[in-house]
Parts: sequence; C-alpha cells; structure tokens
Amino acid sequence: MTTFPIFQDNLGLHQFKKGELPLFATHFRLMHGYPNHHHEFVEISFVTQGEGTGIINGIEYPLTKGSISLLLPHHLHAMRLEAGASIEKFTVMFDVNLLFQPEFAEIGQWLIKLSEELVSTYDLAPKAFESMQDVLTALITEHRSDRLGKHGLMRIKLLEAVYLFFRSHPGFSELSHPVVSQSQEWDFIKYVNTHFLEDSLSLEQVASKFGVSIYTVRGAFKRLLGKNFLEYLHLLRVRRASSLLAATDMSVSEIAYDVGFSSFRSFTRVFKETTGLSATDYRNTHAVGDRA
Repeated sequence: MTTFPIFQDNLGLHQFKKGELPLFATHFRLMHGYPNHHHEFVEISFVTQGEGTGIINGIEYPLTKGSISLLLPHHLHAMRLEAGASIEKFTVMFDVNLLFQPEFAEIGQWLIKLSEELVSTYDLAPKAFESMQDVLTALITEHRSDRLGKHGLMRIKLLEAVYLFFRSHPGFSELSHPVVSQSQEWDFIKYVNTHFLEDSLSLEQVASKFGVSIYTVRGAFKRLLGKNFLEYLHLLRVRRASSLLAATDMSVSEIAYDVGFSSFRSFTRVFKETTGLSATDYRNTHAVGDRA
C-alpha cells in the first residue's frame, strides 16, 4: 500500500482568527524525532541545544547547536534522534505570502535561488547565532503578547530573521539589489505560490483573476523572477515532485497528478527537461533507504 507523507494543516491546527497574522512561533525541547511530513507554511527551524539528524527531501543533514533550516512548502522533512537524545529549537511557521512584498522584492528572488541551487540547512557562526536567537526570542515574545502593534512587530522580526538567514548563508556571498516592481505584481507571484498544485492554474486564469492582460502577468514574472510564467509554475511543481520521489513510495503517476499536472506525459517531459533525469532515475538516485 502506498505511504503518503503526512500533511500538517497549520491553518486548522493553530486556528488563526480573522485578521490574525498567519504565523506561529515557539521554542521547545524535542525528546523524540518526527516522521516525514509537509505543510503549506514556510518553516524556520533553528537548533539551540542538542544533536540529531534532519531529513529534507530524502537527504540527511547533521543537526547541532546553530543549525538553521528554511523549509519551503514543497520540502518534505523529518527528524531523527538517537535514544535518550533531545534537541531544543525555535520553530517559526508562516504563510509564504508574508515574504512576497513589493518593498522586499529581493526575498522572492533569493527563495528561487534557494529552491534551485542551494541547501536549505547550514550552521550559523557564533555571532550570527546570537543575532538569530535574539530576533526569534523577540518574535516569540510578541507572538505571546497582546500589546499594541503586535502583528506589525511580528512581521518586522520575521523579515529580520529571513534576512539574517540569507545574509549568513554560505551560498549567498553577495545579495542582489531588488528589482523595482509595481504594486500589484507581487500579488501574481503570491497567487501562483498558493495555487500551483491546481491543474487548472494558467497564465490566462491569473490575468482574469486580477483583471489585467496576460502580457502584464507575463512581464511581471520575467522582470521580478527572471523566468516566464510557465517556467516558474513548472519549477514549483517539479520541486514538489522531486521531494515526493525522494521521500515517499508514491507512484510516479500519483505524484504527477498530486503536483498539478493533468497529463502524465506532460509531467514526464517537464520533469526530465527541468532535472535532466527521468522521474524513475531521479528516485533511484535520490531516495534514501527507508525514506524516513
């Protein structure tokens, strides 16, 4: 029987109230690992004490004090702890749309680079560790408070944490300057990030949704992300499919339809064009033992 990854419904689990910032933050001690799962939220996971093993898209990473991960919605992830071991860590989970803002356009570009080229986990140097710990502690304090301006300060601290993650990442030696965008353009990007698993999603649908021409939507993707609409949509779907191939025993056809392709033939073509491997070869190359 096919084993599907656990879906963690953050919206249902945390019961966000109307108007409340879709963000959850905590610092806790973990006494045991957890199984392979995914969720619609982005997650910052930051280890402050202890050791263990993180598994992202079927690849294992050692976790120790200072290990930090930025997990995107397409990432399947798990954690393994040795008997008697424990880990203390910050966990911040939030809606990806909080990062797609015109004033912080470079973040969208960095997220694409992270998804395409770089590992999502690395170890912070001591000074960066202290800075991240201070920011996330302040974020949790605001999250637990009822003070004036709570949501605004939470958003500020979240952005500060994300900027620190990229500034300290060894793969980001230079951070690019943001591309100037029109006020509505990032709404197109946000919409695609939220709906990319729907097989009906198209350039025409997005244009109709926002009452603009397809040329306006097409130009926004090319200018802001350096990719056309279909390239970006395929990137999101293939990254999600790659995760499922590496970390589950779902069949290739099940995965194709799960990630939004209405045609299995189209999926196999796009997957090979994007990764250079067939889906089966990718699984054989990247799958890990028991797929945690």
